[in-house]
Amino acid sequence: RILKLSNDPSPGYNVEQMAKKGTRYAPLPYCVKGMDVSFSGILTFLEERIEKLQKDGYTSEDLCFSLQETIFAMLVETTERALAHANSSEVLIVGGVGCNERL
Repeated sequence: RILKLSNDPSPGYNVEQMAKKGTRYAPLPYCVKGMDVSFSGILTFLEERIEKLQKDGYTSEDLCFSLQETIFAMLVETTERALAHANSSEVLIVGGVGCNERL
């Protein structure tokens, strides 16, 4: 919503396509506690700082790239922790997130 991306065909797909064109990483909040993640801090951060980030030269593509990479890092960390906890070496990624080519 903040970047006014279309919901067609889906927001996640549109973020992924824009992220492919991003080249600069903007540090975003990273909130992992145990096997829990919180994305609300990222949303609040972007809502409060989007104009400054854009004035600093970050494009919408850069912000999508940063969002995707930050969220993936959080998901990888918690998934690795869950796999170790369950003594497993397999994970199944399903749903809309599972459609992401980068993931």
